[in-house]
Formats: sequence, structure tokens, C-alpha cells
Amino acid sequence: MKTLKTLAAASLMCLPYAAATAAEPMKPSGVMEAMMSNDQKDFFETAASANLFEIEAGKLAQTKATDPALQTFGAQMVKDHTEASAKLAALASTKSVPLPTAMLKRHQSMYDALAKDKAGKDFDEDFRNKMVMSHKEAVSLFDQTAQKAKDPEVKAFAAMMLPKLQMHGSAAMELNEGH
Repeated sequence: MKTLKTLAAASLMCLPYAAATAAEPMKPSGVMEAMMSNDQKDFFETAASANLFEIEAGKLAQTKATDPALQTFGAQMVKDHTEASAKLAALASTKSVPLPTAMLKRHQSMYDALAKDKAGKDFDEDFRNKMVMSHKEAVSLFDQTAQKAKDPEVKAFAAMMLPKLQMHGSAAMELNEGH
């Protein structure tokens, strides 16, 4: 898997997006996809870590965000990514792939930054940005896996989960507009 610093730098390059509408799903980042590994173990590890991040960040948003839309989005992230984690764990179990119980360093760093933010405007802005960044990574990961995975079950799983991730990404981008 490529270095975490390179992935983080590429993630930051992906922040200036064209305005998205609710009907327009988030598109994968070609830059991020080019840097990602096609290794099945990396897919499971990254997807599990991303779910952990979304769940924990969502919990923070429910208590630290001042924008009610962010609190609602945070609750939705907890619900949806908890469900996604269970589905991923079930698939990983059938493939004898152990899932991490802690976030990867890049996800942990994003979480730590959110956790350090004081409740209010600074947290709201940071949460908005991190939700766009993390969903851009997830959409790219799942899109690439849906197209290139060698295992048909993993490929089908990624394709099944991709539309909801794209919806989350689009919603995150809409929350980020005008702020």
C-alpha cells in the first residue's frame, strides 16, 4: 500500500470540488485510485478503518457540532457505518481476513484533530472538511474494488456498498458548500 503521507496529500488535493447536487453521486478520485493498492487485505483494512472513523467522528458531531444539520449527519454516519461494519465483518469472516480493531494512522489523525477541536464553529468546519475527504477516499476505494477485485464476492460487496457511500459523499459536499 502506498505511503500514508502521499494518500493524505492527495486527499487534500481533492477538496476543491465542483458543486454537487443531491442527485449527483460523489465521483471517485482518479488520483486516489491510482495510488491505491488492489490487494484484498488492504481493501478490508482500509474499509474497516474508514468505518471506525466515520462512526467515531459521527459520535463527536452529535455532541460538538453547533449546526443541527451536522448533528443529524453525524447520527446518520453512526447508523450507516455501523451497519456497513457488520456487513464488512461478515464478508471478511468468510474470507478468513482479520479486520483491524483500531483506525489506521491517517484515520486516527483525522479523528484526533476532531476530538481536539472545541465545540462550535471550528469543529463544524473541520467536521465538514473531514467528511468530504474521508468519503472521497471511501468512494475511490470501493469504486476501484468494484471494478478490479479478483474475488467476485468482494467485487459484488464493493459495488453494493458504493451507492450509499456516494450518497454520503454528496451530502457531505452539500454540507460543506457556502461555509
